[in-house]
Amino acid sequence: ASLQKMLLAMTRDIRVILIKLADRLHNMRTLGSMEPEKCRRISRETLDIFAPIANRLGINRVRVELEELGFLHHWPWRRRVIQCALKKTCGARVEMVGTVETAVKRALHQEEIHGKVEGRRKHLYGIYRKMREKHRAFSEVVDVFAFRVTVDRVDTCYRVLGLVHNLYKPVPGRFKDYIAIPKANGYQSLHTVLIGPQG
Repeated sequence: ASLQKMLLAMTRDIRVILIKLADRLHNMRTLGSMEPEKCRRISRETLDIFAPIANRLGINRVRVELEELGFLHHWPWRRRVIQCALKKTCGARVEMVGTVETAVKRALHQEEIHGKVEGRRKHLYGIYRKMREKHRAFSEVVDVFAFRVTVDRVDTCYRVLGLVHNLYKPVPGRFKDYIAIPKANGYQSLHTVLIGPQG
């Protein structure tokens, strides 16, 4: 009942939402001192309610941290298994992130496009969620690295898409245009899946 009252209050004032998200994030950071059953309940609530709210508001860093902490406390064994598999699979490919980043930066420079290029390994909870939703084994999840190119104009986004498709072969059917059709939280981007330098 108190959760329902909180959610009702949150719909009336954005400040309440932000305070509740900050409070939940603090609670999740200090969750380890509680008994396991309470940790699991709070983590489940965080994954089901608070992380999606942060996502809906476009507060990605908060969403990711809530998901990672929720995953850590709700399914610690599953998280460890994925983390170990990721280390085995990606250990030798970490330098690939730098290689791709450099290649994209060089292509942008040659075309005189100003943009920020960031590469990273995907988050553990995101990988787990994809495995669960698509009924895939870890070995079937191929896109464990992500790259973001941030530019200042919409038409430049499409130019950059052409550049990366010239650098690396795109995977058919794995392109999403969130500029033409933005997400509900206002997020706008182009997503594509590419076959990297190591396949």
